[in-house]
Amino acid sequence: MNYCKPSLITCTLVLLFINLFVNLGNDGQTTADDSKRKIKSSEHVYWLITTSIKEGQLDALKKINAEMVKNTKNNEPETLTYDWSISADGKKCYFFEHYANSEAVMIHTKTFGEKFAERLLGMIEIDSFEVFGNPDENVQNSLSPLGAKFNSSIGGFSR
Repeated sequence: MNYCKPSLITCTLVLLFINLFVNLGNDGQTTADDSKRKIKSSEHVYWLITTSIKEGQLDALKKINAEMVKNTKNNEPETLTYDWSISADGKKCYFFEHYANSEAVMIHTKTFGEKFAERLLGMIEIDSFEVFGNPDENVQNSLSPLGAKFNSSIGGFSR
């Protein structure tokens, strides 16, 4: 695919690493909510979805983003990072989402399917969907119809 410029790839990777290595908890674990519940970083699942915004849908995308951010923040404590970014020209949207474990992903995908999927998928076209970490079979089966590609973790850490 020819949809990425080298500088965009570099910026995306930098943001990914900043989120993973700077904003996480201590001792290889992080917290999912104010209760400071410990979560093993080896269970984390995260992804980067690159999409093209359909003509005339940028404002609608911004509105659904606000709705989804509020819903996710209030109802999904094991969603660790939930961030959407728009390209300078307003034609691409990048979704970076990071979950404590596969169960948290399944909770999110269930809510997404029930409340948001039809509307959001009418605003965008998925260019790439890269999943990282250690998702279980249920997550893989849930995300595969959206074109997700899975990248297995071979080692690392989160602070």
